[in-house]
Amino acid sequence: MVRQNISPKSPYSRALRNSGFSLVELLVVVGIIVAMAAVIIPAVSQFAGRGDTGAQVEEFDAIQSAMDNMIVDTGLITINPSPSNSKNDWTSFPSGPGVPALENYLRDTVSAHYYCWDSSGQITDQHATAGACP
Repeated sequence: MVRQNISPKSPYSRALRNSGFSLVELLVVVGIIVAMAAVIIPAVSQFAGRGDTGAQVEEFDAIQSAMDNMIVDTGLITINPSPSNSKNDWTSFPSGPGVPALENYLRDTVSAHYYCWDSSGQITDQHATAGACP
């Protein structure tokens, strides 16, 4: 492309010289972005950790529901309370002839938390570490 010779008094030369942003304009834009970040970041950070709590509650409900379904399906009236060393090792949950394993009622056989249950099959405690059941 051949560039035309533009005289200094031409309106095109002024447009070429004034193209771009001034320092003040750039500082104003950066200031607006910083102000928006100062408002948005605290509002968003209050939601951090709520997902973990919700997942913990959902897992608790899913495991209690699986226990309830197994008890109803098998006609059990009482079960063995959880031993202090079992929690999410479901082998301590009642099993035997005609009693399907609790794992058959769970979508994921490994849970993120450890559970304690009483003789009626109600979960009494949910813990993050093993060895917390009485």
